[in-house]
Amino acid sequence: MRLDRSFFSLFSSSRQTGLPTQNIRLMPASLSTRRILLWFGVTVAIVVIGATAGLRVQQAKARHTPIAAYLVPIDNASVVKPAWWRSTRMSIPRPLPASERIQIPAGASVKLVRADSGVAELITGPAKLLLQQKLPAEPNFLISPLAEVIVAAQTNPVRPPESFSITSPIGKTRYLNPLITWTARDGVSYDVAVADAADPYVPMRKVLGARPPIALADLETPQRRQLGADRNYEIIIREANASTIAGVARFLTATDAQAENQLPTTPAELIAEAANAMAKRPTRAGDAWLALSRLPPDWAAAELGVRLRLQVAVELGLPGELASALKDATKLNAP
Repeated sequence: MRLDRSFFSLFSSSRQTGLPTQNIRLMPASLSTRRILLWFGVTVAIVVIGATAGLRVQQAKARHTPIAAYLVPIDNASVVKPAWWRSTRMSIPRPLPASERIQIPAGASVKLVRADSGVAELITGPAKLLLQQKLPAEPNFLISPLAEVIVAAQTNPVRPPESFSITSPIGKTRYLNPLITWTARDGVSYDVAVADAADPYVPMRKVLGARPPIALADLETPQRRQLGADRNYEIIIREANASTIAGVARFLTATDAQAENQLPTTPAELIAEAANAMAKRPTRAGDAWLALSRLPPDWAAAELGVRLRLQVAVELGLPGELASALKDATKLNAP
């Protein structure tokens, strides 16, 4: 009865003061709701701040950690879930530092390119990745922290900007009908010849007044069109009808080179081809150059693309490409 009298007393008081009874009854509930919302907001903020801080710590740590592999998206279903963060759909390759935990959700697929060997493998979720990689004794373009790679690239000598370079094939190639490319001057045509370095009596393949790129099969020859596997060849290039040679380069066809080998077409396959070409010595710098030159701009500016461009530019002595890759690398390495 006391409760009833208190209630009616409160009701009577509210009528005397002119306050709406509905407001009197809702005040405690409204205050409680606001408190719940406040605590909920604080909790969410703490979780977000904690997750963001964890991600930043992970990113800061990654700046001084060797790269174990690279995750390469192959389609729209390429999704990864880093530690401390939500699942993210990949549109460009991303590095996987040593000891970083990554999950591939069910139904997702990515290509894993190992930094030490360049070997690519398809990973289909659900899967958990945790790879190890030691820091190399000397800077390695695919493994070392990006800051070290930038310093190594800056200290390597390159040719003067106006110099002539044969860019493919060079060093070693897995193609028996490779594309021949070089740094051509605007409006200038070139004479190109390919000689068998081991047998000077074999007629040279040649073409007059050409512009890059040109397929080896387009050169005139009484021989079969394709090259032989595991054999040394020499490319000689001069400006059309000139008396001096602009450039000479030797290359070796790989023992497993086949006529069926063709340059890939998709971004994922192109960047995997370039990584495989540059991961071990002797490198296939010319093959890597061909693949990298066909990447979409956002893939070429991604970390794996930038590292490969730096390495190829240093090995081929390409000052323009080196400057461009260093600019992109500096952006990626900024805090």
